[in-house]
Amino acid sequence: MNIKAIRIIIGTCVLFIIRVVSTFILIPVITNYGKLFSINDLLIGISISIYGIMQIICQIPFGIAADKFNRKNLIILGLLIFLFGSLIIIKLNNIYGLIIGRAVQGISAISPVIMSIIYDSINNKYYTTAMMCLGISFLISFIISIIFGPIISELVSFNALFTFVVVLSILGIIIAYFIIPSIELNKTTKDKPTINIISIILNKNLILVNFSIFCLHILLVSNFVTIPYNLINVGINYSNHWKIYLYSTLSFIITFTLINIFNKYQYKKLYILVNFIIIFLISILLKIIIINKLLLIISIQLFFISFSIIEAILPQFLRNITNTVPIYNGTLLGVYSTNQFLGSATGGLISGLVLNITKSIKFVLFINIIILILWLFIIIKNFNKLKENN
Repeated sequence: MNIKAIRIIIGTCVLFIIRVVSTFILIPVITNYGKLFSINDLLIGISISIYGIMQIICQIPFGIAADKFNRKNLIILGLLIFLFGSLIIIKLNNIYGLIIGRAVQGISAISPVIMSIIYDSINNKYYTTAMMCLGISFLISFIISIIFGPIISELVSFNALFTFVVVLSILGIIIAYFIIPSIELNKTTKDKPTINIISIILNKNLILVNFSIFCLHILLVSNFVTIPYNLINVGINYSNHWKIYLYSTLSFIITFTLINIFNKYQYKKLYILVNFIIIFLISILLKIIIINKLLLIISIQLFFISFSIIEAILPQFLRNITNTVPIYNGTLLGVYSTNQFLGSATGGLISGLVLNITKSIKFVLFINIIILILWLFIIIKNFNKLKENN
């Protein structure tokens, strides 16, 4: 791997960490922050959901822009928009400021832009490793966020948390400017005809990959909803949950090792995908039959490993399928990222509704099992089609 590739991977991973922390560090505390200004649960709910809605709307436009304009500049623009949204929240300091600020933050949908830089700059040999690094960066950032968000807001203040997000955004802009190389699009790419988005969304091969990332992110959010309850049920106090997440660093080392081994078997990726969907299923089953702390910790580690590897492998299928239309990579990744956010939103909605109706974590886990079995069935049913594309 050359210096430029290493620079791109490190730079994009750091940007991903900054972006994910800036986003998710607010999630554990935003309800309490909203209650300072309003007893209207609807307004608080809007302040929580508006970010995800705007992200879903803006992923494809940013993906299309990534095929037309300088991607480094688009990343900086997105971070400036996110920064502006944070400043609105701090300045207005009321429930409507929170809603408007979160909506503005949601406009900065730079995920497909970041992914398209890796997509076009890293060769097949190291592409899965690069995507795995992004997946692990996402998980580490997610864990950091849910641990430190409540700590910062409790020890300092809510406004200190938003100020911290502003600082992270500025740091992201600096990193994007100095570390991410400018990759100029050639004239052929800039002048290409506009692609029909509907044809991408309805493409049978792409549907399978997009459905897979949709399911994966449903399961990600749903698992993070259930894990705290599982930990409490086996006698681990909330104040000690961070220790369990810290153990997950071991699973990331295992994941990194496995991905480097799997990279030698490019034509076996579909078999690897099926096996790790099954391992994901095992991790859920362990949570249902849980009888002690050890089984739960094993289950959580299997979840982290299977999620990280599937998150790294799916873009490889996307890359193989779309090699025939390389000039539309940003657009294709915009659709892919939209399905990621749709999955996360759906996972939160389903888990919340099931918990509200049944008051039982096991029902949420049973829903996860149904989703995994359906996903596995669809992959196996279309195995030959995916195998041809791979």
